[in-house]
Amino acid sequence: MQLVQMQPLIDVIKLTLQTGYIKHRETPVNLLLIAKPESAKTSAMAMFKIKGTHTTNNITQAVLVSKILPMIENGGLKHLIIPDFLNAIEKDYTTRKGFLNLTKTLIEEGVTSLDTFHMRTLKVYNPPIQCGLITGITTESFHGQEYDRHQKRWKGGVRSNWKRTGLLSRFIPFSYQYELSKIFAVFEFIEKEERGKSILKQTVKRRMIDVKGNAELFQKLQVLSMKIGEKTGGYGFRMQRNLQVLAKANAVLYGRSMVVQEDVDKVVHLGNWMNFDNNPL
Repeated sequence: MQLVQMQPLIDVIKLTLQTGYIKHRETPVNLLLIAKPESAKTSAMAMFKIKGTHTTNNITQAVLVSKILPMIENGGLKHLIIPDFLNAIEKDYTTRKGFLNLTKTLIEEGVTSLDTFHMRTLKVYNPPIQCGLITGITTESFHGQEYDRHQKRWKGGVRSNWKRTGLLSRFIPFSYQYELSKIFAVFEFIEKEERGKSILKQTVKRRMIDVKGNAELFQKLQVLSMKIGEKTGGYGFRMQRNLQVLAKANAVLYGRSMVVQEDVDKVVHLGNWMNFDNNPL
């Protein structure tokens, strides 16, 4: 699916990747895209097959240990991109649980060592190995297919399990759907066979930089942080840190070494889709 009028989607991916080069951030910033099939999630992520990222359609716990950890340590890998996260977790229970637990550690506090009988690291990582994750999932797979009127919630999706295990709170959610005018625009694009007008590959600034924050400006992100935190089973502290780093990333993209109002405004604007409501894009 071609990208038609999808700038907020491109912006949030770009900012997330730029956070990999912000000094003194506590943890990686991770992004979960939630939308219907044919909503350009994969196309948008494909624009960022750049140095500092590794894109894969499927991955296992063993590959994370044997390939990804060395890439982080030696190759400067900042973000792993998995276009469809279900490809990585639609396995038997034990395999899925091991992969999710390792992923949850990798994208937050970091991996120091693994010493299970079937999965070992040859060294102890100090500081711990960390890597950000950008991935996508369909709206139905996330929320579920069936609505329980008694419990007033959707059943069959991964949302409740990810919330319960703490995985969901490690992501900035970005959910959206196409408004009617955009649907017609995509159809028109297809019908005219405008293949040569796809958006070019994006870039980020791959130099570590220390960006000065601004407590007064960061306070304006608090309401958004609390709203997301409530929906993911927390208070929003982790989200506040992530949103502040996004603001710093925006400053870097515009050549600044300190956060200004414009950077916070950008994050607040993208906050229209940092939820699970699938608002029109």
